[in-house]
Amino acid sequence: MVGVQGVGGIPEPAPERPVNTRDKRRDEAVAAASAGSDDVLISSEAQAAAKLASLVALAKQNDIRQDRVEQAKQALAQGAHKKPEVVSELAERISKFL
Repeated sequence: MVGVQGVGGIPEPAPERPVNTRDKRRDEAVAAASAGSDDVLISSEAQAAAKLASLVALAKQNDIRQDRVEQAKQALAQGAHKKPEVVSELAERISKFL
């Protein structure tokens, strides 16, 4: 069986840092900005949008590998996707994106 490498060519997400670490960095940046330094503070929404845009660009640049497409078609025709171990592994990997 061929292992699943992310979903749709998108790599598995990396675990995020603890929330308090992110808040501490933001607080330090705000304090530095008020001290007269020239820093830029990027909102978490903008960071998420940039990450999403980079993942979309990554997905678009991947070439379609016909040999893998044929393997997938054969596996579907044989019903390999219905095996409990395949369903379990796929569910585990998809849950990382939720």
